[in-house]
Amino acid sequence: MRRQSQRGQSMVEATLVLLVFFTLLLGVIDCGQVLFAHESLVERVRSAVRWGVVHPWNQNTAGDSIVNLVLYNQPEAPRGNPPTFLGLQRENVVVRHQAPSADRPDDETLAVTIVNFRSQFFSPWIGSAVVSPRAVSITAPMASRQALSSVQTNYAQP
Repeated sequence: MRRQSQRGQSMVEATLVLLVFFTLLLGVIDCGQVLFAHESLVERVRSAVRWGVVHPWNQNTAGDSIVNLVLYNQPEAPRGNPPTFLGLQRENVVVRHQAPSADRPDDETLAVTIVNFRSQFFSPWIGSAVVSPRAVSITAPMASRQALSSVQTNYAQP
């Protein structure tokens, strides 16, 4: 009789230990997934800002091109309704262009920010989605038009 009760005790102990182990394992997987998503967003935003800085700014289309680069990794919106990068929406991508002023012609900047990104977790008990309180933001100075033209003329001379 005693041997059967010890066998049941071992099963209960193993169940409790495995429950804690799998909880910790899923927590580590979730943390890795969130870190991967954050670094992927940083890289996607960085490449979109670089594209926007290198290409001439057009007030009508440049903002949409940069948003498309973040969402689809191409400047033009694709046909149909393809999935976006990590489930981002257009409302999550904010593009700000600061035009140069008359007294500071070299003070032109471009900023791209991802706001209210919803991380999807692997673990079912954490919640359906958590809104990231930390925005991904990259700001860079625009290439000066005067500097670009002088570099192009310097290379053109023999």
